[in-house]
Amino acid sequence: MAAVFEQGCLRIDFDAYEVFLDGRKVHLYLREFEILRFFVQFPNRVFTRARILESVWGSKKRDVDPRTVDVHVRRLRTRIERDHAHPELIVTVRGVGYKFDARGLARSAIVPQP
Repeated sequence: MAAVFEQGCLRIDFDAYEVFLDGRKVHLYLREFEILRFFVQFPNRVFTRARILESVWGSKKRDVDPRTVDVHVRRLRTRIERDHAHPELIVTVRGVGYKFDARGLARSAIVPQP
């Protein structure tokens, strides 16, 4: 994977663990960053909570409730979505899981909620 993901208003420096929206740094917790990293590697592909746990938490997933993914996704949305109540980037696919919809990056600038 490239060391930097840059599309639309989103820039992620994977080596430095930094995320920028419209040039402004967004502070993410480690798991939020790792979930975002996982999603941008596979745009528009739907993942179950179990698959996200396996990829992000690895061998420690046995000790983690699958609903923990929901909590981290919700927090990530509050930091990177224009309107976290109506997400355009990290989208819920009912009955399955979540996906990263890269088309959301082509829309007008995303303004994180305070």
